[in-house]
Amino acid sequence: MAQNTVAPSGFVGDKLPSASTQAWTSDENMSAPNDEKNFPAPSAPDIGELPPNYFDISIVPNNAVLHYNEVTPYTEASKAVVERKQEGVLSFDPIIDRNPDQLWLYFMTYLNEKPALGVNIHGYRIEHYTTYEQQRSADGSYHTRPVHHTRQVTDFNFTLDLSAYVTQQWWRVAVIPSKKTMQSGEMISLRDAVEQYTRSEKNIKEIICQKQLVGWNFHELQDRIKVLIYSTGYRNHINVTFTVNNNRIAARSSSKMSRFSNSTVVRVLCVISCLFLIFGPIYLCLRSAGSTRDRIVADYSMAAPVDTFLHFNAGIIANAAMGRSRELYSAYLA
Repeated sequence: MAQNTVAPSGFVGDKLPSASTQAWTSDENMSAPNDEKNFPAPSAPDIGELPPNYFDISIVPNNAVLHYNEVTPYTEASKAVVERKQEGVLSFDPIIDRNPDQLWLYFMTYLNEKPALGVNIHGYRIEHYTTYEQQRSADGSYHTRPVHHTRQVTDFNFTLDLSAYVTQQWWRVAVIPSKKTMQSGEMISLRDAVEQYTRSEKNIKEIICQKQLVGWNFHELQDRIKVLIYSTGYRNHINVTFTVNNNRIAARSSSKMSRFSNSTVVRVLCVISCLFLIFGPIYLCLRSAGSTRDRIVADYSMAAPVDTFLHFNAGIIANAAMGRSRELYSAYLA
């Protein structure tokens, strides 16, 4: 799963175009990639296939893991002012800067917003073409020479919103300990991280909770989607990319320095003026020093297995590919 790639925040489920009965044909100058031509079999789930930014909560002692059913439901949602972005929410509100109970409520409120998951399926072929240009020789005469080029031509490019397959409630939250914390044998809970942040007097500080999805082998699903589309007769290239949205809850100090350093305008001006070479490392050091020492992660389970998703949505995927779609769809879950 590629969590650094963010999809549009609102997917739209459009009606599926009628399936085309045409057979896929390849361009004369285009052959199927060697690694895709033979319809690779889906790989079995393996711990080595987990995405690089995935944090395994199983390494955290069970008594430091917070489960959804262990939290007392709040009676009133957090009133902290937030900025919404595609990746999630960010707050500079002073109400959560020094008050651990308010920061806790902030996390509990926005943990109840599940991450949005989508899959983008892009089929394309490589076309070869030639242009001609004139060159002047040393004797002053001109001659024409061919210049060979390639370009990517899209056959289909559609997105399927998979958010229906993400459970509404989070499953568990934990603080993944840093190497220093693990070496010391110290155990950090979410409450400990919240207390540590609110006690900090630093002008620039930050605390982040990252939402992640568990229960699907996304590498396997990529392969199975490709096999499905190849079974329709398609022989060109296919890219399958999973995108995650609303997967981050962040809080930063309410100081003027913190807001100033977060300003997009300020960052652009620094880059343009090259001042980032001086102030960039200083800012990163200050923010790092003010951040919590450990990473907070929240697991959200998938509501149904991959087989169920493919059972209900294989027709949508195959028909969209055959119909050369560039639409947005909603995945079906019975």
